[in-house]
Amino acid sequence: MTKNSFIPAILTGLMLLSACSSDPRIMPNNHMQQLAANFSQRDIHGPLPSGWRQLDGTEISYRFANETYGVYSVTTDQQLLVIHLEDNSTGNLVGLDQPRKCQWTSIADRLTLDCEKFEKSWRIYTNGPDLIAADLEEETYAVMKKRSTY
Repeated sequence: MTKNSFIPAILTGLMLLSACSSDPRIMPNNHMQQLAANFSQRDIHGPLPSGWRQLDGTEISYRFANETYGVYSVTTDQQLLVIHLEDNSTGNLVGLDQPRKCQWTSIADRLTLDCEKFEKSWRIYTNGPDLIAADLEEETYAVMKKRSTY
């Protein structure tokens, strides 16, 4: 290998290494970061932005059954949890101190998780492709992104 071909090979290797070592807990793209910025200062009880609507229980079941989602905080851009929900109302939650088994429901207008020592209830909003979870108890939002695995 010549001196001139060695430098591009090293640069390519460093780029691949940095891509593989990127932190999966950070929001994966600028679009999601913009969503987070838009919702981070929004009043949880205020009207939805133009083009957004709340999902009902049937739509929540359709979108979340047999899927895995990362749940990212809008205030820190960090992934809080990864949820995988099965169509039989069971699921797994990863991201706390240990993985937890869960039961989930989508009654009326909420996605509710009942896990070992952890409960969460969200209203889910969408503009079509994007999903935002609103935790009315904690008065916080989170961006939800479909993932291939957990």
